[in-house]
Amino acid sequence: MKTARTLALAALIAATLLLVFAAGYAARWLVSNDAAGPAAPSAASAQATGQAAEFGLFWEAWDILQRDFYGDQPASQSRTYGAIQGLAESYGDPYTRFVEPEPRQREREDLSGAFGGIGAWISVDEAGNKVLDPMPGRPAEQAGILKGDLLIAVAGQPLDPALSVDEVVALIRGPIGEPVELTVQRPEVAEPLVIAVVRQRIETPSVTWRVLEEAPQVGYIAISQFTERTAEELDRAIEELGQQGATALIVDLRHNGGGLLQSSIDVASRFLSDGVVLYERRNSGEEQVYRVTSARRAPNWPMVILVDGATASASEIVAGALQDRGRAELLGEQTFGKGSVQLVYDLSDGSSVHVTVARWITPNGHEINGVGLSPEQLVPHEDGRDAPLQEAIRTLTERSNE
Repeated sequence: MKTARTLALAALIAATLLLVFAAGYAARWLVSNDAAGPAAPSAASAQATGQAAEFGLFWEAWDILQRDFYGDQPASQSRTYGAIQGLAESYGDPYTRFVEPEPRQREREDLSGAFGGIGAWISVDEAGNKVLDPMPGRPAEQAGILKGDLLIAVAGQPLDPALSVDEVVALIRGPIGEPVELTVQRPEVAEPLVIAVVRQRIETPSVTWRVLEEAPQVGYIAISQFTERTAEELDRAIEELGQQGATALIVDLRHNGGGLLQSSIDVASRFLSDGVVLYERRNSGEEQVYRVTSARRAPNWPMVILVDGATASASEIVAGALQDRGRAELLGEQTFGKGSVQLVYDLSDGSSVHVTVARWITPNGHEINGVGLSPEQLVPHEDGRDAPLQEAIRTLTERSNE
């Protein structure tokens, strides 16, 4: 027996087929310039008819599960999300995927480099408790949260022990300027404490830097992700390292899984005066060229880039461009090989569909996807010793002595 939902869908499909047929007919008429009589149904119309039949199969299965499943029915939203997820997975591409609203919001925040939060780290102890550690001078500390407080509820809702740290973080984050109520159990205090913390803008730096003690002339910069703020942070890092006497540079892209394309182009442009940063090749064969942008230039210091098997995507763009253009030497391990491009389509409820639409190619025509980049010096990491970093220091020190 068809449900009202099925009947409504059938009506929608019928209306859609009429529109598709009409559009196909009109397009055929315009192309052929033949108004003598009606044309045969278009390929688009035939395709839509097939899609309608397949949707009928989907709703047939939906109704059987709705009618016969023994147990609690999942929410309609969960079933819808599951269907979209299955659709994305059917393309056989790990990067074409469906992302639900909360993780999608986390993605936006991570790539912007800032979010509305309380300024505290959350960890899990051996008993599975969520342990708070406030950042100095941030809202959590200012509101009275102490290191070691156990978080037991957010906004009056007790925490399910099965929640991951990321899920707890998603509960705490929210609009800047609005309070979030935390219930904590403090060691040696009998009753739980309820503390309201007003969220503030919390910036998440993507670049850290220092002059190396063992080689004061070598500056070390680690980039963890390519966000909207990375190029600006890099400028500040290079300026401070120069003031501290650095004349050579190590850029650490190990465990950098990527980020924003424009950010990677801006970073590569700091070290290149002109020319191509990468090519983007579409399925149609169309190719787009991304060139060096007008940006603040870094000093022409000798440079080594550290890479490993977790160096991927946007970080491979930077490493590949500087390697191909002869600006830097790669040292470490073969990179991951994630050279595909995803467009992100945000849906009406805050979820999104990520769709692979192209491949990235380095300036010398090397395809990154599934292959990765090969360092000039293969130096694996050793337990208890950062062998790639030590080799990079030795390489740059020898060059400065030549």
